[in-house]
Amino acid sequence: MRTAPAITLSAHDQALDELIGRNLARSGWMISFPAALEDRFNEHIHTNRHRQVVRAAVVGIVFLFAFVSIDLIYRPALLVHLSIIRAGVILTIMAALSLVIICKQDIRLPGLMSILGISAASLGTGLMLVSIGNPIVRFEPYTFILVAVIANIALPLRPPQALLASTINFAIAVYFIMPLPALLPDEKASPLIFLLATTLMTLLANVRIETIERKIFLLYLREKLRGEALLHEYRSLDQISNTDALTDLANRRLFDDSLKQNWQAARLNGEPLTLLMIDIDHFKGYNDTYGHPAGDECLKRVAQALKACTRSDRDLPARFGGEEFALILSGCDETGGLRMAARIHETIAGLAITHATSPLKRLSVSIGVASARPSDTTHEPRNLLLRADRVLYEAKQAGRNRTRIDKQTAQNSFEESEAAEYRAY
Repeated sequence: MRTAPAITLSAHDQALDELIGRNLARSGWMISFPAALEDRFNEHIHTNRHRQVVRAAVVGIVFLFAFVSIDLIYRPALLVHLSIIRAGVILTIMAALSLVIICKQDIRLPGLMSILGISAASLGTGLMLVSIGNPIVRFEPYTFILVAVIANIALPLRPPQALLASTINFAIAVYFIMPLPALLPDEKASPLIFLLATTLMTLLANVRIETIERKIFLLYLREKLRGEALLHEYRSLDQISNTDALTDLANRRLFDDSLKQNWQAARLNGEPLTLLMIDIDHFKGYNDTYGHPAGDECLKRVAQALKACTRSDRDLPARFGGEEFALILSGCDETGGLRMAARIHETIAGLAITHATSPLKRLSVSIGVASARPSDTTHEPRNLLLRADRVLYEAKQAGRNRTRIDKQTAQNSFEESEAAEYRAY
C-alpha cells in the first residue's frame, strides 16, 4: 500500500497542527478552544455569524409586523396599545441591527446585540401579556417559548450567550406570569414548565451545533495548514526546476517556455519582441587561466549584471548554456534592444574583471540582437532565436566585444536578412 508523502510544516504550523489534533481527539461537548485556536475560530466564523444575525433580525421585524393581524382578529380594542409595545421592540431591534451593520468588524457585537434583541422581545411579550382586557391572556405566555427557540436555535449565539439570553427570557416570563391574577395556578405552571423544558432542549441543541461547528473548523484549519505547506513546497520545486542553480537566472527550460508565451502575447497585442543572445568572450581561456571556481564566480557576476540591467517586470534574463546567456525583451523593438545591449556592455565593463588572455585584458561580452513583430509574420519563436544566435556568431567572428543586430523585416526570409554592427569600447 502506498503511503502519502510527508508534509513539511514550519515549527509554528507544526505546533498548531498538534494542537488541532489534540482538540479533535477530545470527546464530549466543545464550547471553547485554547487561545491560539479561539482567536482563529472567532475570525473564521465572524462573517457568517454576522450575516445570520442580520437576517434573523430582519425576519424577526417582519414577524412582529405580521403579528398585528392577530391583534386585528382577536383583540382589536387593544390595537393601539399593543402597536406601541411592538413599535418599541422593533425600534430596539433596529437600533441593535444598525449598530451591528455599522461596526461590522467587531466580533463581540453580534452576540451582545442579539441578547439585547431577545431581551426586548421577551419584555414586549410580558407587557402584552399583562395588558388589561387581553382576551387571549391564557395563550400569550406560550410566546416566551418561541422567544427561547429563536435565542438558542435561530440566532447564532455561542452557548454562554444563549444561556444568558435564555435566563433573561425565563426570568421575564416568571416575573410577568406568576403575579398575573387572570391565570389560574395550573395556567401559570404549564407555560413555565414547557418554557423550561424547551429552553433546556434548545440549549442542548445549541451546544451540539457549536461542537459540530468547532470540529468542522478544526478539520478545515488542519487541511488549510497542510494545503499551504504543499503549495509552498510545490512552488519551491517549481522554482528549482526553472532556475539555473549556479546563476539563479531562468534556465533553458523556462527560457523556451517564456519565449513561446511572450511570442503569443506579442502576436495578440500587436507588440514587438526582441531577443538578445549574449556570450562571454574568451571564456575558455578564462577558465584555463583562473580555474573553474573562478569561472563559476565570473558567471555569477555576469548574471547579476544582466539582472541589474533588465526591467524586472517585463524582461527575462536566462542562462542559455555554458557561458551563453539570453535576454527576452517583451514589448521592445530593435532600438530598445540596442539600448539594452549598450547598457550591458557598459555594465560588464564596469565590473572590471581581469582577463589575462583577452586582448582587452578585461572581461567583455558579445551580443546578438534580433527583433520581430509576431503579428506581422508567420514565423515561429525559433526563427527569432536562430536570427539572434546567428548575429551573435557574427559579432564574435568580427572581433568580439560588440553587438550585431539582425535587420530582418517581416517580409524577408532568414537568408535575406542583413546585419548591422555596433561595437562596444
